[in-house]
Amino acid sequence: MAVMPVQRVIFAHLAGHQSSGAKIMRCDQLAAMASEHLDMRRWSFEVLAMPRDGQLRKQRLMTDHVRGAVVIFLKRAWKVLSPDHLMHWREAAKALAIDYVDARTTPQPGVEIDVHIAASGTLERYLKAQFNGARVMRLDHHADPGLRRGPPGQSFRLAYFGRESNRTLPASLQHKVDTPEYNGLALPSDIQTAMMQSNMHYAVRDMENADYRTSFKPFTKGFNAAAVGAHILVNRQVDDSIDWLGADYPFLIDDCSVETIATAIDAAESLFGTQHWTDALAPIEALRQTVHPEKITHQLEQILESIAP
Repeated sequence: MAVMPVQRVIFAHLAGHQSSGAKIMRCDQLAAMASEHLDMRRWSFEVLAMPRDGQLRKQRLMTDHVRGAVVIFLKRAWKVLSPDHLMHWREAAKALAIDYVDARTTPQPGVEIDVHIAASGTLERYLKAQFNGARVMRLDHHADPGLRRGPPGQSFRLAYFGRESNRTLPASLQHKVDTPEYNGLALPSDIQTAMMQSNMHYAVRDMENADYRTSFKPFTKGFNAAAVGAHILVNRQVDDSIDWLGADYPFLIDDCSVETIATAIDAAESLFGTQHWTDALAPIEALRQTVHPEKITHQLEQILESIAP
């Protein structure tokens, strides 16, 4: 029986973005998760910093490095390649994919892309509508691997974890939401601890109308909340919130007005510790299981098998 050669898979990101949250989660962490859960006799995974824009000699040398490999560009990492070198990569690589995460989907590269990877249901639907006939596949985001379910706590604790520019929280309500200083990149241990100690995470955010957007965000704040067993306060307009939680989830709100947010916070606090609070954790637990590393890496393997059988 012939032994199949190990297929190299390269997660390629922009140089100089070593600390970016997307690079850490969708390259470093995903490669580590895949190495742990997938058959290493079949696959090998590595992370590659792309040559900087204009470094033509390095682009040429890297063409040999990607020969025969499946290259998954993070967001728009392909854009640093000159058109000629991008064509050389197309010819050298086994397959090319783009993992958009939350980046704009336009413009597109001038070479064939074997699979367009969507990190959210909203993006998956958009890509299928826009790229008629192209292969579009789902690779859900994951929670930070360092997070674990924490104790429920004795009192209601609502907190926001992320850049303050990425939330909608009226000034009059800021005293109700703990906001540890956090740059939204790699999770330091103190932030991980705070996440596990908070029994409700805040994720309310004004969203542009989806009809006018070309980028969509994965429900990462929901995944992190689920990983620690916490509820999440989020508005229905946030990408994938209804898909993951269900339209009847009690802490989905209809808009981002001061009155709506204030009422929702008060209602959540009044429900804390009740059976209704506990029962409402069912979709949170289902979400936690759905984005478990084994499930995520299984999705990745399905993508790889489709383009490198």
